[in-house]
Amino acid sequence: MIKIFNKYAVIAGLLGAFIQPLAWADETIPKAVPDLAIELGAPFRDDAILQREMKVPVWGWSKPGTKVIVKFAGQEKSTVAAATDNGLDVAKWMIELDPLKGSFEPAEMVITESTGASVVIKNILVGEVWVASGQSNMNRPVSKTSVSKLGPPAKAEIAPIRQFSLVDALPSLYPVERAKGAWSTDWISHNAISYAFAHKLLEELDVPIGFLHCAVGETTIQTWTPRSGFAGGEDDYTKAITKKILEADPTTPEHKAVWDKFYKDVEDTMTRNKELAARGEELEPLPSRPTANLTSTRDATWMFNGKMNPMIPYAIRGVLWNQCYHSIHEGLFYYNNLHSLIRGWRKEWNRPELPVYFHQFYSPHQSFDMVESDTYPSIEPKSETRLGTWLARDIPHADMACQIDIGGNIHYFNKAVSGQRFARLALKNQYPTIILKAGGKAADIVAHGPMFKSYTVKGNQLIVEFEHADGGLVVAETMSNAKAEKIEYPSIIENGEDQVKLFYLAGEDRVWHPASMKIDGERVIVTSPAVPAPRGVSYATGGVAWLPNLYNRSLLPTTPFIYYDNELVTSKTWPGGHPMKIAGVKPDPNLFGKLNDYRNLPLLSAQFRDNAVFQADAPVTIWGSVRSNGIFQDQPEKGVCKVHFEFSSQAGSGQSDIKKTIDVTPEMREWQVVLPPMKAGSSPYTLKASFTVDGEVVHERICTNIVYGNVFYVAAPGSGMQRKFKYVIPEVKPSDQIVRMMVNRSKRSSKEFPSRYSVSTSTKLDTNFSERWEDATGVSGALGHAIAAKTKTPVGIIYMEVKGGNNPELKDWIPPESLDQAPGLVGDYKQWASIRPGNDYYNANVRNHVADWKRYWKDYIPAIITTKKLAMDAEWGDSFPSLKAEVTTTASTTFYVSTLSFTPASLKGIIFLGYPELFNEGKGADFGPEMTALANGWKARFGAPDPHFFYTVPSKTLVPEYTMPKGINGKNTAIEISQWDVLDAVVNQVAKEIPN
Repeated sequence: MIKIFNKYAVIAGLLGAFIQPLAWADETIPKAVPDLAIELGAPFRDDAILQREMKVPVWGWSKPGTKVIVKFAGQEKSTVAAATDNGLDVAKWMIELDPLKGSFEPAEMVITESTGASVVIKNILVGEVWVASGQSNMNRPVSKTSVSKLGPPAKAEIAPIRQFSLVDALPSLYPVERAKGAWSTDWISHNAISYAFAHKLLEELDVPIGFLHCAVGETTIQTWTPRSGFAGGEDDYTKAITKKILEADPTTPEHKAVWDKFYKDVEDTMTRNKELAARGEELEPLPSRPTANLTSTRDATWMFNGKMNPMIPYAIRGVLWNQCYHSIHEGLFYYNNLHSLIRGWRKEWNRPELPVYFHQFYSPHQSFDMVESDTYPSIEPKSETRLGTWLARDIPHADMACQIDIGGNIHYFNKAVSGQRFARLALKNQYPTIILKAGGKAADIVAHGPMFKSYTVKGNQLIVEFEHADGGLVVAETMSNAKAEKIEYPSIIENGEDQVKLFYLAGEDRVWHPASMKIDGERVIVTSPAVPAPRGVSYATGGVAWLPNLYNRSLLPTTPFIYYDNELVTSKTWPGGHPMKIAGVKPDPNLFGKLNDYRNLPLLSAQFRDNAVFQADAPVTIWGSVRSNGIFQDQPEKGVCKVHFEFSSQAGSGQSDIKKTIDVTPEMREWQVVLPPMKAGSSPYTLKASFTVDGEVVHERICTNIVYGNVFYVAAPGSGMQRKFKYVIPEVKPSDQIVRMMVNRSKRSSKEFPSRYSVSTSTKLDTNFSERWEDATGVSGALGHAIAAKTKTPVGIIYMEVKGGNNPELKDWIPPESLDQAPGLVGDYKQWASIRPGNDYYNANVRNHVADWKRYWKDYIPAIITTKKLAMDAEWGDSFPSLKAEVTTTASTTFYVSTLSFTPASLKGIIFLGYPELFNEGKGADFGPEMTALANGWKARFGAPDPHFFYTVPSKTLVPEYTMPKGINGKNTAIEISQWDVLDAVVNQVAKEIPN
């Protein structure tokens, strides 16, 4: 039976490789815009803002040989759309306007062709243009943040701040150029950080400010990076990304090598699987599709190609970058990625010194009542991502704005300060000669908070020197402003040094102790009575958010730092890595390293929990998974992996302890141990299973208080208040025996794909929805005690009641391989067979899928490369080929959740409780063959010994016409009921037929 099941493990792996990627979502997509008489570059639309004081490219597409004239601000430029050899009926043309002067006066740009076609772009202003890119915090509108309190801009009647967004842009594997977009003059809907930035620039520069919006939630830094950015990287990490990109380029030898191998391996595996299936042997998983930059439409370059490239080479002053949440697991690699990102942008815009400003990651998930552990020194990935950002200031003409003192949820509210900190950098570096409203030149702006420079040790004092601390340091906080939802800068706390709890010191033993600080002008003196001879210092590496912290006189926060012996500390250089040793704190090993990586490993399946009841007098199969989502899913963990199994009595039952060690091989999905038959009784047993990698225990489960008795699986309709009936619970007569039940605590009962190891979505043990054994009540209590009173043994009831929605059809409970046993379900069987290995339907589907991939590389991608255009209604759009399983049936979906995770299982009996929906709409004629398929399918799935199958059938007063099952294998009993909600007959009949 295990071999039959393992086909489903193959499906899970297959779908992980082939499943359709999730669609991307943009929080503020502008309305569709009409086509123009002449196709222009995306940003050339009404209400545009053009960049002043530099050449302004204007481009579009016309028929080859067409003369194009562009008129604007007294200039007239012309060019000819050159002939092409790509077979297209359009060719790209481009002119450059001479540098323009800033102007609030609306103007028009007129573009005409020699064909007579013309376009007039209206209401154009000239000023400063910036690009705003990143993920959801760079996509949050003004209306949902503190930035709304800034109010409308000066000269609001002419909308001097405007945002451009693409309308029809989708992520793309290859760069596209031809797209449409629109400029928004509605400031309240603009991206909040960009608007706060633009609001400040408008105030100081007195010119219109435009920004090109290129941000999408839940996107990584890699996806916004051009291919050319990765290509320039010399480090192994960046070279590996470049290799993936080349494998997704049909013009390269790298592509041919990996895809030809994939096609051959798929065909070979299907041939072997058909032979294995015919012999009833375990199937091989299909080979994984080449990663080839195709893990999703958020993979490297995809967002740049579709959401930014159509705006290039629009004249801009610089770029703002705010992203990190979706990359916080990458640690110091963020440094490499920032280099690739900026290098690529500069190459694509042909601006080697293009200014780029990026934020240092804020403090998400840190509440107003932060706990001490939030302040501990840290070299975890999130902290090292901040460190990588700080180190990336070595990129010329790029710089960082720290926002470590901003806290909240994923989408923090106070974005006004974020935008204004960006503005400080821009004003200082791009507009140094302007005179500020408050007086003085922009060049004199303080744009950075204090940053670590060095430290010296004098006795028990560690004295830190800072850069950007001119005028001295102060203590301030952001909590009061955040609580009041204001937009002011942090509030100074006079004589507040004793409130700063972010410094730690370490001595020779490398244990970190909380430390006190004293401001000494532009220095800080750090001491701790527990560290008489300090060698290391840490500040705010765990985050700051609302805590009092260290600022310079311009109220810009100190960047986190951690040094030991005046050397930067990283997870690679610090002995023992993360977590670090904190005085008085015993780290929870479950939160770090492999214990954390494997925390969701379903090492034991659903029924194996504390207080379980195992079937007496029969072999009992214990089983679970050796694959953990995200860690051990698609390929085995590196190293020697083993499952260690122990089963022992707790109270001297006379049974010998059972111990086994199972070597985990690369092809394994599951492990199992078969326990010999044991007698029923109340003597408790303990089951222990652990998973080791190179001898290290990375996951362990211990189940205590297990007893042997009679076990029943019960399938039941939902009978809560939302149902048409609610069970009348038979009288529960105590049996003086152990009677336990396992119930469905999750919110679901069905799923389109197998839920192999748990009924709930999560495979963790400590959630409110996890499976557990407890004293039986309700239907389970009545049934269990009636059986226990007769057999004088413990009883366990696995009671799977339908949750949510309507009660399912009978076919929804049937295992997929049994569907064709009911004549009316052959069509449903064929649908599921198309995604189940080892049959002709599946093989045909996979071959069609492979053919789609070949067509994708031969036709679809070359068309994008040639036309530079990605249509939203194209065959694959922003996606790529997926296994086209047109499964519309609900058959097997309840089985997948409510039954599958309990198979195999030794049972005394199976009970199926009927309900009205099984007989609605003329389904009575199908009842007999479908119940036969269900019963035989379940018996095969649960395994030996043959469980007695009980099922309820309605009396003729309830349902006048239906067919009775014929051909149920082994022991089975139909129990007639005259009322759906009364189960006395079921309890009495089951108890009667179960032998003593």
